[in-house]
Amino acid sequence: MQIQSKPNILYIGASDGFFSREILRGILSMRHEGCDWNFWCLPSDSSLEDLKDCLQMRNVDGIIARGLPENISIYLSKSSHPCVFIRAGENDSAAYINGPHPDDEMVGKLAGEAFSILNLDYWGFIHWKGVMWSEARKNFFETHAAARGVRNAVLSLEKKDQLSWTSVKEIATWLNKIPKPCGILACNDKAGLDVLQACQMLALRVPDDVAVIGVDNDRLICESSTVSLSSIDLKAANTGRAAAVQLGKMLGIIDASSAPPISEASYIVRQSSQKVDNHQLIYQKALDYISSRPLRNIKVTELAKACGVSRRSLERAFAGCDSDSPAAVIRKSRVETIIELLQEKSSSIESIAGQAGFSDAAGLSNFVKRITGKNPGSFRQ
Repeated sequence: MQIQSKPNILYIGASDGFFSREILRGILSMRHEGCDWNFWCLPSDSSLEDLKDCLQMRNVDGIIARGLPENISIYLSKSSHPCVFIRAGENDSAAYINGPHPDDEMVGKLAGEAFSILNLDYWGFIHWKGVMWSEARKNFFETHAAARGVRNAVLSLEKKDQLSWTSVKEIATWLNKIPKPCGILACNDKAGLDVLQACQMLALRVPDDVAVIGVDNDRLICESSTVSLSSIDLKAANTGRAAAVQLGKMLGIIDASSAPPISEASYIVRQSSQKVDNHQLIYQKALDYISSRPLRNIKVTELAKACGVSRRSLERAFAGCDSDSPAAVIRKSRVETIIELLQEKSSSIESIAGQAGFSDAAGLSNFVKRITGKNPGSFRQ
């Protein structure tokens, strides 16, 4: 297949919902790192006929897909188009899945560590049947519970009951039977909100009787309840970035040694898992905002606005939770990410400078030397 100077890339998948949009954001962010291509989107529920028309009319060179019907995925996997399939809800028999996916093992690890610190000796997991990522998270969570000698229960919800009031009632019935205090990990944030509603129905105290942790860190969901929901942030945009790099390598437009900047999953503490003061909540929200924009030269006033507080309140929160100021934490995050990119050696210093918002390589060099005392070149050796 003839690859043009600017390849035509098709993303086939959902573009609504937090996780899907984060993946799409990650894919698009790689345009600044060697993925200079024409980019088109097609809904995941498109028919095979529509897909065939799109492939022909758009002269598509490569595809990133997520959550497609099995017949369409199999068709694409047998086609001549390079394809990266990101896992969605497929089961283990979906052999065509070849792309990156979030670190589900870290979900079990981080939640297990959090419940262990809280000295909870009874854990539970809310599982969505028929969903591969929920199954993986359940298995890893059970493994961590067994390693710590902790009793663990699982509530598996049928597909028809997921995201419904029936789900809340089933969770309430289940919660009423298990020992308290306990720690409950939900397969995602939406299921976590169902747990919080069930606790309210039963007049259970959160987090004293039931500590709850979700997954995804969808801030609009996590902060929509009266008791804000703690969550495991999987950094979903990383999955999109990794998929873009994988496809770029398949097309020969990205060096085989290239790797996107990746940040590990993290545990975001809110009121549902442990008692936290307002300063800690503000501080955690600020770190979350910074880590999702590691190369941005974020202004302190912008950070305060994102946290919904004044600059002075933000600075007080950092004073109570960190030895560094907001500005220092922003600089540290930025320079650490720049150093990671420099060490990869796959991108020029000029390219990294542009991605980090500097007008030229000299600006990047001055910033790195001022913070670290070293020239950028020293990190590439």
